[in-house]
Amino acid sequence: MLRFSVEKLLILALLGVIACVQTNEASYSNLVDIEPHDSEEVIIEKAANVAPSARQLAWQKLELTGFLHFGVNTFTDMEWGHGDEDPAIFNPTELDARQWVKVCKEAGMKLLIITAKHHDGFCLWPSKYTEHSVKNSPWKDGKGDVVQELAEACREMGMKLGVYLSPWDRHEQTYGTDAYNDYFVNQLTELLTNYGKIDEVWFDGANGEGPNGKKQVYDWERFYSTVRKLQPEAVIAVAGPDVRWVGTESGYGRSTEWSVVPANNKDQDEIAARSQQEAGIFRPQIDAMAEDLGSRDKILSAKQLAWYPSEVDVSIRPGWFYHKSQDNQVKTPEKLLDIYYSSVGKNSLLLLNIPPDKRGLIHENDVATLKGWRSAINATFEKNLLEDATVSVIEGGSAANIGNILDLNDESYWLADDNAERVILEIDLDKTMTFDRALLQEQITIGQRVEKFSLEAWLDGAWNEIARETTIGYKRLLRFDPVTTDKIRLIIHSARTNPAISSLGLFKSPPSVSIEPAGGVFIDDMTVILSSDDPAAKIRYTLDGSEPNEQSAIYEGPIVINKAVTLKAYAYIDNQRQSFVKRASFNQSKYGITLKNSFSEKYTAGGNLALTDGLTGSNSYGDDHWQGYEGDDLDAIIDLGSTRKINAISVNFLQDTKGWIFGPNQVIFSISEDGKSFTEIFRSEHEIPVEDQMVSIQTALAKTDGQSARYIQVLARNIGVCPAWHPGDGSKAWLFVDEITIK
Repeated sequence: MLRFSVEKLLILALLGVIACVQTNEASYSNLVDIEPHDSEEVIIEKAANVAPSARQLAWQKLELTGFLHFGVNTFTDMEWGHGDEDPAIFNPTELDARQWVKVCKEAGMKLLIITAKHHDGFCLWPSKYTEHSVKNSPWKDGKGDVVQELAEACREMGMKLGVYLSPWDRHEQTYGTDAYNDYFVNQLTELLTNYGKIDEVWFDGANGEGPNGKKQVYDWERFYSTVRKLQPEAVIAVAGPDVRWVGTESGYGRSTEWSVVPANNKDQDEIAARSQQEAGIFRPQIDAMAEDLGSRDKILSAKQLAWYPSEVDVSIRPGWFYHKSQDNQVKTPEKLLDIYYSSVGKNSLLLLNIPPDKRGLIHENDVATLKGWRSAINATFEKNLLEDATVSVIEGGSAANIGNILDLNDESYWLADDNAERVILEIDLDKTMTFDRALLQEQITIGQRVEKFSLEAWLDGAWNEIARETTIGYKRLLRFDPVTTDKIRLIIHSARTNPAISSLGLFKSPPSVSIEPAGGVFIDDMTVILSSDDPAAKIRYTLDGSEPNEQSAIYEGPIVINKAVTLKAYAYIDNQRQSFVKRASFNQSKYGITLKNSFSEKYTAGGNLALTDGLTGSNSYGDDHWQGYEGDDLDAIIDLGSTRKINAISVNFLQDTKGWIFGPNQVIFSISEDGKSFTEIFRSEHEIPVEDQMVSIQTALAKTDGQSARYIQVLARNIGVCPAWHPGDGSKAWLFVDEITIK
């Protein structure tokens, strides 16, 4: 086992970034040096014994936390404010921080982080260092304090509190000068001294220009020292020394996620010397977006190794702040569950953003998704199928304490023999069971060690592999097709030193329901088939958009739809284990349509008939009603079925230049009796924008004065490529279309 000298432990302790726990003869810290003379064996052994500090461990055990993006952006309908907003626009007339906490707590979150100040510089507390704050808003006549209300609600309901304070400030005039660091520390001090215990301080690394056109050199070490002094138990994320950003905002972590990564910051002697001046707190310098952060190849070339765990941040909506146009784009419970398995289930913590709306409430659509998501998690993990099982150690250690792995208590564990890098544990389930989920945990207080493992089931007289993965870490969740057996085994094929397994569990997820097709447009009728992955499940459904329940119709065979409907369905077993409610919309088109060019598979709006289904797109390109053409024109021919008199033709286009979406530069309507010979009846020219413009819906309208035709051609010419002023200069421009209307 690895031993540290007293001198080195003293140096590391002075850094203020480590915590040491003594277990048997080994010392565990969250930062170690790699010496030039260290052999590969020594480096691997050191890596195996890097462990979290007390604050990092407490943070990791939270598993799920919430972000509350709220501020002037909520009222300007922007993501990044400019800093010139009038505080008078901030007026959440129904703000209820208790509702925020209640909703998030019921969803399983343990900590909430509020955007106390975003890049616009507007403060959600009455900071005495700026006028750009709630004290100059009409909300509560300038006497309100959002941070205070949230702090009180969190204390009342047993929720931990975190604060986000943006270093970038587009309002503050001192930004870009040394004085700004004083300003920032003053505001940080207000937040860390006036609201009780703070458990997380969240800094991002955004560093744009301030109102004077300058960029700031942030005094990070001073910021960190302020946090350590005022809130010593708080973790500092993600531009901080305790927690790192996973590298994307998709909600998905790496399949191989190491909490132990190379630090490689500075010379250790320099750090030790500066630590005497309380300036030795630093964050490891890594490429957060790299796929491989902590493999043997990476750590063998490191100068230092640090425990630096991953936080996965994602928003429940396309944006981080609330936008009314995104009310129908809230992630589904199924999507959030997939994110949960891919973040918490991959040795990371999930930070989920739920932005309050203009009322100051979490929107009901977000609430519904969170409830469905938590219900599915609870239904899956409420019962460990191994609670009555028996474990045998086939290889790698003694049977002492082996039962600890089945109690799902992350504080107890089984430790393999010294230098046992391969382990085989066999588990007798006591009876035949069906399962499709597995949970594994290492005892990370003594390090993260497992490099490769597999799970096998005894099927048809032989061992069959049902899952194979790499790292475990604090928690690993596995998904696989249902398996029915009475015996499994866990094989650890490779570890950095003797592994310590804290938990092993097997679970059965609720049944799922599928709708085929999953929505669409038809002319006469459409046949829809419902199914479940569990043959024992029954399905209930509705066709009027209402939520199905125990009184709803039971599915008995294909459903023929001949009018526009919203179908909702769920699968269940004994009315106890219930799937998500799956939703699909089916719309009837008045006319047939032929498209000369193909629309993008990313933006289909439901297929060929989507442009004549009677549904119109909003000012958000992701609302599933816009049909997108990347670099191509829209060239559509509509068949009215018979010759008719036409009074007007119109077509809508979306312009969102920030999304590389431009209106057409030309629109032409033509008519025909036979579908072969067309006569142009309308042409309009449109200028290409010369700068970013507000999102808008543009309509090309032609009044035709009762002309007769059976076929109508709608041609809209894409501008081709983004103009020179645009960040996408030379790249294909998007044309978004919906809806073609004929009267």
